[in-house]
Amino acid sequence: MVNRHILKAYTAIYNKVSMFKRTNNPRQPLLLSVFAIICTFSVGSVNAQEAASPVAVPVATARRGTIVSTKQYTGHLQPHAEVKVFANVPGKVVALNAAVGQSVAKDDVLAETNSRETTLAVIRAESAFSSAQSRLTLTEANAQARLESQLAVAQETLMTAQSNLVETQSLAEMRVRNQLVQAEVAYQAAKETIEKSKTNAEQTLERARVERDDAKADYDRNKTLHEKQLISNSNFESVEKRWRLAGTRLEEAQVTARQFEGNSTHPSVEKAKAELAVARKLVEIRSWEREIALAESKVTQAQADLNAAQNLVEAKSWEQEIEIARSAVSQAEEQLKIAQKQVSDATLISPIDGVIATRHLSVGDYAGSASSPTGKPVFTVIGVKVLKAIWSMPVADARRIHSGELVLISTDSGIRNIVGTIDFISPEVNRENNTVLVRANVPNSVGTLSHNGGLRPGGTITVSIKTGERKNVQLLPLHSVLHIQNGSGTVFTVEGNAARREQVSVGAVYGGEIEITARLLNGTLVIVGEQHQLQEGTPVSVVRD
Repeated sequence: MVNRHILKAYTAIYNKVSMFKRTNNPRQPLLLSVFAIICTFSVGSVNAQEAASPVAVPVATARRGTIVSTKQYTGHLQPHAEVKVFANVPGKVVALNAAVGQSVAKDDVLAETNSRETTLAVIRAESAFSSAQSRLTLTEANAQARLESQLAVAQETLMTAQSNLVETQSLAEMRVRNQLVQAEVAYQAAKETIEKSKTNAEQTLERARVERDDAKADYDRNKTLHEKQLISNSNFESVEKRWRLAGTRLEEAQVTARQFEGNSTHPSVEKAKAELAVARKLVEIRSWEREIALAESKVTQAQADLNAAQNLVEAKSWEQEIEIARSAVSQAEEQLKIAQKQVSDATLISPIDGVIATRHLSVGDYAGSASSPTGKPVFTVIGVKVLKAIWSMPVADARRIHSGELVLISTDSGIRNIVGTIDFISPEVNRENNTVLVRANVPNSVGTLSHNGGLRPGGTITVSIKTGERKNVQLLPLHSVLHIQNGSGTVFTVEGNAARREQVSVGAVYGGEIEITARLLNGTLVIVGEQHQLQEGTPVSVVRD
């Protein structure tokens, strides 16, 4: 093909020379010399071009596809709910039952304030209430017989209380001190367990580094072989996959090892330490003396009950005793409610299903109530099973969307194409930038804040919203079109065994493809590589997969 154009040029030059020859032009010898030189160089060029090997080029044909137009907006994620958990009654934190990042269910116990006294009060109130109900039942069933039997019961109760008092005097101190010993053992065991976990984490990290380094060396070696086409793609991909997997394992091992860095203490050790402190405190305040005092009070009560029974039998006041029993039940029930309320107030529970986002206080800190201006919450709990995607968009764009429509959400951390559902479009326009606030529900399949999964509140997101769809669009690979400008570009096609330069009209770019608005003939082979070696008419050979 190149030879044809060159010969055509030769013919034109020759005709000119012949014309000069016919007119006996004095410059004829000079022109003949120039013509000879041109022919010599041209023939040499032709011969060189004929001797050159064709350029191997990859090709593609235009495909038909559907184009979905989208607009993207930048926003962020928020938890579905965020609740700060305060102490119901101000007091010192004596136990923390949850850690940051832990999933909790509604009504799970998160922490406790100093509630030992209130617990003892509940026990006493329950005992008193039970006794009062029993007395009322017996009185109403058979007042006289009950009075007589109550006398016997009072005598037996007194004996039991006296026996319990003797037992408590003998064993109460031993039980408290044994509790201290058990707490010391548990605290030491917890520290040893954490040390073992730390050692295991360090060993795992070292193994992961070695595995990663070996995989990297193997990858570099095979990469060189692959670039030289000495190994297959599948073998190289297997080596690369092993290297990336080793890197992932190293990252996981590093995350685990970082948990033991610094001077932070594991929650299990803190809990054991807190229980040890409680046990020491019980020994320090000689709590067994309170148990003995309680047992003594029961003896006193039993003696008083016995005296009362004797008086009632002697006075035969059945009706009066029934009223007294009823009054005692009411009073005991009220005392029990008060004691139970005090225990409930000393226990902090999770108000929602969610994850512990922040721990504001530690064991031993003073927990204030929500009504206190200086009070701090103990925990912040957030709901993450469903998150809120928040973004702003121009008013004109917002008119095209409606509640219930789906959007695609991607995060900077690499999570892609999560489906969210629009549930709120603000009726108010931001005057500063003429935008509208939009919100969508986003399901979180993991629902935790662990390092290896799940969406995280506060993260930046990209929201993609569909704006249109075009079908049967003609598309070519973007890199096959050169010199794109003002809706036009250049492509090289294959005609016979030579490259042909053609101008095409182009539209928008979609990913790695570009729209061809001027129809190409079906089956036209478009060169998609090696264009830098091509000119009009360059011999080519088609490379097919």
